[in-house]
Amino acid sequence: MDGCAEMIELEIRAGLRSFFTVPHLLEQGTACVEEKLRESLLFSRMTVLHYRAFGGSGKAIYRAAAAVELMILSLDIIDDLQDKDNKETVWSRMSPEIALNIALGLLTLSQQMLLTSDFPEERASDAARLMNEQVLSAINGQTTDLLNDIESEEEYIEMVRQKSAGLLVAACMIGTLLATGEIHEEVRKYAEELGIAAQMKNDIRDLLNWDNKNDFWNRKKTLPTLYLLQSIPEGEGWITDYFEARLELEEVAHRKEEIERIIEQSGTFLYSSIRMRTHYYNYLDLVGKLGLAPVWQEQMLAMAD
Repeated sequence: MDGCAEMIELEIRAGLRSFFTVPHLLEQGTACVEEKLRESLLFSRMTVLHYRAFGGSGKAIYRAAAAVELMILSLDIIDDLQDKDNKETVWSRMSPEIALNIALGLLTLSQQMLLTSDFPEERASDAARLMNEQVLSAINGQTTDLLNDIESEEEYIEMVRQKSAGLLVAACMIGTLLATGEIHEEVRKYAEELGIAAQMKNDIRDLLNWDNKNDFWNRKKTLPTLYLLQSIPEGEGWITDYFEARLELEEVAHRKEEIERIIEQSGTFLYSSIRMRTHYYNYLDLVGKLGLAPVWQEQMLAMAD
């Protein structure tokens, strides 16, 4: 897949120039895209990879993959505007009104680029419908996340399945659908497993990320924090008091070292890491059962690293 990222970038930039006609909108939208392009473009590359792995050929897939990446970017912007826990992004430094308008524009643009791609009309329409279904699923998951009222690991898994894992499902299944004209449920299954594993990895990282987006300070219900709350040693009830808002941040902010010690002693990281690896190994197993050529299996496994 040499040159994949470059082709996706060209399509993203072309889409913005074609449909963002107000100069300020184009300038600020491009700034958001520039930040996105510094990332791995995992979702769009997964779209291309699945298209190729399932027999697709030609360059039309790059426009569809660019549409997927713009959809992801739009939801990233909305997510950060809602959570208010990531001040480092360019869109977080814009006025929220302009950032929201850009997000809405990018989400609509992603649909427009799919529907005007060079695929047969039926396949393009089916891909757009699939994207809409997964965006709606992600909106449901994001609402659960914003309410922050999950109480069990099962509820957490369902939220992740709808939200972040659901978006990876969209990326993989759109590529497969455009190649074959069919919905492949086995692709949905392993994409969900990889998406859940990836979110758990992020949540483990964010538990002690004291500089930015810290899930402990934000009282965020994730797999690690749920386990921690169930495993608090006797005499450390202040953690529960903080999560239930009976204590304020300024009353516990000096206790970082205590928090780190309690997390270590409770086995929170160990348990969360084991659960993460379980889903990752499920992904490996399901990919292995696809019967794809080794070269494509190897690339799918490499994408998960």
